[in-house]
Amino acid sequence: MKKIISLFVIFFLFSAFHSLQSATILFKSGEKLEGTVINQDKETVTIKLADETSKTYPKKLIRKIFFGKIEEPPPSQKETQAEEREKKEREEKTLTEKQKQEDAKLKSKEEKVKKREQELLESQRHYLEVAFGIGGGENQTELRPFLQTMQYAGLVIGDGGQAEIQTTPYKTPNSSFTSRLFYAWNRFTFELRGTEAKGNLELGGIQSLNIAGEKVGNLILGNGNTKFQKVSSRIGFTPYPHPVLDLQILGGVERIWTKTKEEIYSIGEPAPISGIDPNRFGSRNFSNPLKGYSYGIGFEYKFLQRYTFQGQLLHIEMEGPSSVRSKELRFDTVNNYSQNSLDYYWKSSGTEINLKLTARIKGNWSVFFEASNMTLKNKLQSGYISESGGGGNSDLSQELLKFYGPQILIPMMYDSKTILTYAQIGANYRFDF
Repeated sequence: MKKIISLFVIFFLFSAFHSLQSATILFKSGEKLEGTVINQDKETVTIKLADETSKTYPKKLIRKIFFGKIEEPPPSQKETQAEEREKKEREEKTLTEKQKQEDAKLKSKEEKVKKREQELLESQRHYLEVAFGIGGGENQTELRPFLQTMQYAGLVIGDGGQAEIQTTPYKTPNSSFTSRLFYAWNRFTFELRGTEAKGNLELGGIQSLNIAGEKVGNLILGNGNTKFQKVSSRIGFTPYPHPVLDLQILGGVERIWTKTKEEIYSIGEPAPISGIDPNRFGSRNFSNPLKGYSYGIGFEYKFLQRYTFQGQLLHIEMEGPSSVRSKELRFDTVNNYSQNSLDYYWKSSGTEINLKLTARIKGNWSVFFEASNMTLKNKLQSGYISESGGGGNSDLSQELLKFYGPQILIPMMYDSKTILTYAQIGANYRFDF
């Protein structure tokens, strides 16, 4: 009996020992769970987990219970060598790919540098080009519309004296020519160009006269001529030279001289009461010199080996005086000669666009077609009207009207512009250095 009791005690202690020992449960699903077995019977096992919670599992789900932690078997030497070899191969492959990328980047950079060096070499230039072109277009100077607006003002607010309305258009057809010197040295260019445009006028219109208190209407006939001269000197700089498309920053000095001469015959019937002859002959000289500066961009595009397309887009700022000198000879017996003048100062701003297509024909000879348009908007600054050689007028209200009237009326009655437009054909010759 004592022997049976001893065996029972030993079995109880053994079970308790295993119940409190840490264990690893291997489930039939392949899952593993570590904890401390705190109770078990024939069908279940209760285990205490690391987070101090307890769970009970059926033994039919358990493949085996290991008391104590399962030590992972150390990898075999063959497995270790295989892993190291794979790791080394991956590192070598990564290094090879990285080196290829670096080589590709370096090659691309070298190709770009080489290409840019070739572009700089091909875009080098050093030559002097002489060009001459002839053609036609139209031009408008400031003073003819200015004088006409003064005549309108005379009709509206005048004292019943002389006023006229001309039907001749302000824009005059012209024939023109342009001479051009163009010097290029790599990134820098210098251009000197001069244009002269001449046109003829056929004058017509009506004239209102006040002769001894009688109003008389005359017919105006006559002719005239205009001359428009423009000289430009410009410097250009190429920030990024290219052998095919060259873009430049431009700046320069501009000068304009305009002159118009008119001979006018005023023809009409004698005054009905006094019988005074209203016929008269007059001459007028207009001049308007302007000076200023320009800035903008230019381009030159080469294509199909022998063709070049050039262009300039410029903003122009100018200023200068204007002068009208008018003389009139009357065929009556009273005060048969008179003269007056208008002297004003202007500021002008606007744009100029030049486009030129050139085709090389043989050696350094080439032909071109060029179109140009310059439009300046004029703003009246100051000035005065004088009569009879500048003697003035004793009526203060008339003096104030002559001084302030045009400055108020001119902006109201018309848009004042100076215009030069032409299309020309010509030839170039280039001297290479």
